[in-house]
Amino acid sequence: MPARAWNLKRLRTESSYWRSCILITATHLDLFGWIGKQEKSPRALTTHFGGSAAGWEIFLNALCSMGLMQKRGGKYANGAFAARCLSRGGATSLLPAFDAWNIWGGLASALTLGKRPAMQRPFVSDRRKAERLLHSLDVDARKIATYLIEKLPLSRSRTLLDVGGGLGTFSVAFCRHYPNLRATLVEHPHVLPLVRRAVADAGMAKKVQIVGADFSRDALPQGFDTVFVSNVLHAHGVAVNRSLLRKLQRCLNPHGQLIVRDVFMNRQRTAPEWSTLFSVLLLLHTPQGRCYALDEIHAWLRQAGFSRIRGPFRSSPLPFDPDSILIATKTARDNQSN
Repeated sequence: MPARAWNLKRLRTESSYWRSCILITATHLDLFGWIGKQEKSPRALTTHFGGSAAGWEIFLNALCSMGLMQKRGGKYANGAFAARCLSRGGATSLLPAFDAWNIWGGLASALTLGKRPAMQRPFVSDRRKAERLLHSLDVDARKIATYLIEKLPLSRSRTLLDVGGGLGTFSVAFCRHYPNLRATLVEHPHVLPLVRRAVADAGMAKKVQIVGADFSRDALPQGFDTVFVSNVLHAHGVAVNRSLLRKLQRCLNPHGQLIVRDVFMNRQRTAPEWSTLFSVLLLLHTPQGRCYALDEIHAWLRQAGFSRIRGPFRSSPLPFDPDSILIATKTARDNQSN
C-alpha cells in the first residue's frame, strides 16, 4: 500500500467514532440484554423502545455489519460476542462512556477557554451517573481483587482504611480472604447510600464500616495497620494529594503500610498512552486531576514522612487494568517526626 494511502487509512481509523457511538448507544438502551436469546423484529423494538421500525432496521443492520448481531429473515438476534459479553449486564463498563458523551464534545472549548469543572464529575454532580460509573468500576475490581490478594502484604494486618473505596469491592474481598481483618471505608457523602447498599448486599456490613467524608478536606480516622488508596490521586491536584498523603501517614499505626494503587506515568508524562488519554478525560471531569509521574508520587511520599517505598509492580496482569502498586512503610523514624 502506498505510504500516502496508508497514512490516510490510519488517520481515518484513529479519528473514527461511528462504531463507538453505535455500540455505546445500544449498551445504554440495554438492547443486547433485552433481546437476550430471542429474535426480535424492528417492529418489536418500536413497541418496546419507541421510534420507527425503519430507524431500528437501519441501526440493527449496522450492528450486524459490526458482528454484534445476526439477521435471520426480518428478525435480529445477538451474535456470539454480544450474547457472551454484552447481554445480562455484561456491558456495564461501557455505560460511563455514554454518560461522558456530551462532555467530550466540550474538549475544544475547555482547551481554548481554560475552564475546568468546579466539582468532580460525576461523583459529586450526578448520583445516577455516579452509580453507573461505580458499578462499572466494580465489575473490573472484582476481577482485579483476586490478583491483589496474592500480591499485597495483608496477612498481618488487623485494621484497614480504604480511602475512596467506591462500592467497597476491594475491602470486601480483602476481609473475606482474611477473617481477622476489619476495614473502614471512606467515601464521599454524595454516594454513601450506594456504598452502604453494596456492602450490605455482599453480606459484609459487620466487617466493613462505612464513613462519609470528603477526604481532601475532612479529618480521617486513625489507628490502622494498612491504608489502601486506589485510583484517588489522579482525581486531584498536586496540593490536595500532598496534603492527603501527609494525612494518611498520621492514620497509620507504627510500622503501618500505605498501599497506593494508581496509574504512574514516565517522567515526561508522555507514556503509557492510556494514561495520557485518561488525563484528557480528567481535564473534562475534575477541577485539577491528571495522571502523575512516578517521580512525582515518590517525592510526595518522602515529603509525607515515608522513608521506605517498594514498587512499582503491576496491579494485575489483566489487559484492562493499567494500574501499578507502591507500598510505603511508616518506620519508627517517621513516627518520631510526626
